[in-house]
Amino acid sequence: MLSKVHEERRVLGYKPEQLFNVVDAVDLYEDFLPWCQRSNILHFSCGAEEAKYIKTISSKSSLFNHLINFWEFNPGPVPGSRSLYFLVDFKFQSPFYRQIANVFFKEVVSRLIGSFHERCRLIYGPGVQVREHET
Repeated sequence: MLSKVHEERRVLGYKPEQLFNVVDAVDLYEDFLPWCQRSNILHFSCGAEEAKYIKTISSKSSLFNHLINFWEFNPGPVPGSRSLYFLVDFKFQSPFYRQIANVFFKEVVSRLIGSFHERCRLIYGPGVQVREHET
């Protein structure tokens, strides 16, 4: 089986630094991400005033051959919002986990992304309201 890849775009009613802080807090993932038992930062680099994207790579794992997350932050349709592009690319080492991923892939990815959104709500409140036609 080749890698599983999922791409998604969402508009969230949070400021860029709020979204960045939640996504960038890798050491806190175990507190709010389902199935995450431990996380830490192995390498960090930041050069821009306002972050445009975050890319995380897991290459030292007994579960995955690779796990890559890419988050891109762009201006949203209303002040105080951000357009978020998310990509996850992974390949399990175990054939058993690969089969399970095929069956539950969309649900797992949806729950992961939803966990980040819920974390924003928990920390920053409900955020700016973005109506459906503005996304």
